[in-house]
Amino acid sequence: MAAFELQNAIIELLKRELGSAHTVSLLRDQILIQISTADFEHRLGNFLQQIYSVIDHHGPKRNEHISLIIRDVNQRYENVFKIWKSVF
Repeated sequence: MAAFELQNAIIELLKRELGSAHTVSLLRDQILIQISTADFEHRLGNFLQQIYSVIDHHGPKRNEHISLIIRDVNQRYENVFKIWKSVF
């Protein structure tokens, strides 16, 4: 699966899994996830663990790295994470 197709599939998956309270979109070559400021300040670790779990469960074998930007809706906070491709 090409990188662009993988990113689009993950975006759709995260939209379903994370619910309508969060925005998931593509920004350049990274997946942008916008969450509330309260979620960012108090639950970022849990949120990130949920994202990793969803991606690993639905796409355990990936040939591409996945780059995520998690940003609060007020654009006060931002972190960039990379989920490494699978090792075969």
